[in-house]
Amino acid sequence: MTDGRYIYCVMDQPLSSKTNSVKQEKEMYRFGNIGIGNRPVYTVNYKDMAAAVSSVPFKEITSTLDDVIAHQRVVEAARAMATVLPVRFGVIVKTDQGVKTLLAASYADFRSKLTKFAGMDEMGVKVLLDKSKAEKMVSLAESDSDEIKQLREQISSSSAGASHFLKMKLQDAIRNETMRKIDQVAGKINQELAPAASDSCILKNDIEQIILNAAYLVDRSKVSNFNSKLSRLREEYEPKGFTIHVSGPWAPYSFC
Repeated sequence: MTDGRYIYCVMDQPLSSKTNSVKQEKEMYRFGNIGIGNRPVYTVNYKDMAAAVSSVPFKEITSTLDDVIAHQRVVEAARAMATVLPVRFGVIVKTDQGVKTLLAASYADFRSKLTKFAGMDEMGVKVLLDKSKAEKMVSLAESDSDEIKQLREQISSSSAGASHFLKMKLQDAIRNETMRKIDQVAGKINQELAPAASDSCILKNDIEQIILNAAYLVDRSKVSNFNSKLSRLREEYEPKGFTIHVSGPWAPYSFC
């Protein structure tokens, strides 16, 4: 089967490959056998940027755990050397020349992003609500809501038939008010962290226990300020049953 070129990321050329302007596009940097299938990874250069690639069979690639880990391993190895733009998993072109064609076609966009992300890292923040502490949020919602108080009063003075529907309405009110309280906490945490970053985004989340899943693009020179805000937020919210989990630094996966 013919081999293609699997693309891990686009990056500023590693300094070790920039010997002079004449050889700039001819020389490659070799990362070693760290790619998918333990294949050697190298750069294909175009002007002042490069793509980290390896040879793989030219076919659709499945996202096995080992391959996803290898993809991330290459991106992080590149990030240790230069500014990078991670490429989504599974992008394969036929030849090195095909890689150069891709870099040439998107040069202006890639160059703009590489400039934007220079000196930046992505930090991931997840806020989890401990299920054992969730009752506190329910109690808080009940004590703060005039609607819930009024419904309880109506139930106590209503007939059996009417109280049945009022109880259903009460449960909806408690659930909605509790979610509002939880969203309020997530919003406050994000509002505290976002100003300490150059950019931020809310990520998709399918796990009910995670109330905030966000990514922050942080200038490396300002990471101490970001970490200080995290520490203060942990002091404020973890006693209330919220766990703030931080991952990174990463390449800017969420901002490309």
